[in-house]
Amino acid sequence: MAGFPITDRYVVGLGCRVSVEHKTGMTKVNWSISHLPEGGSPRPTGGSEEIGVICPRCRRSFSVRVETAARARAKRQVQRVLGWMLLLSLLATVPMLIHLGGQTVEEGDDQAVGNIGMLLGLAALGVIVGPSLVLSAGMHDGVNKLRLIRNTGRKTVWVQGHRLF
Repeated sequence: MAGFPITDRYVVGLGCRVSVEHKTGMTKVNWSISHLPEGGSPRPTGGSEEIGVICPRCRRSFSVRVETAARARAKRQVQRVLGWMLLLSLLATVPMLIHLGGQTVEEGDDQAVGNIGMLLGLAALGVIVGPSLVLSAGMHDGVNKLRLIRNTGRKTVWVQGHRLF
């Protein structure tokens, strides 16, 4: 689950949507994936840097933010640690939830209901967010924030038909 190593060079995996097939209960999207620049480019030495990329299939211009290798490794590690902490918190919240759920509550005791609600929320957070953080930590490579550059030079937040891989 270590994912791929983050090196001092980066490659942008840019996907351009080719087609969308709708079947009963399923949608399949076909992508044309380009790895830009070929052979990779050196990462920035400090902070993060915005680079320009042109989609080889549709010739649109995009910008992508690239982080330093150290920042990308740190974010990956923080995601992994937070995910494992949330998963380990289930060892405490689930038994407490079972224990408190089996007790009878006096009528009008709002604190007991609040405690169960809080524990249920924490358990749900651990079950849902914990595994997703652990699994997605290996995919973080420090290349993010894909933006379409319009003819006016302004960047859009929503990019239709393209995504980073």
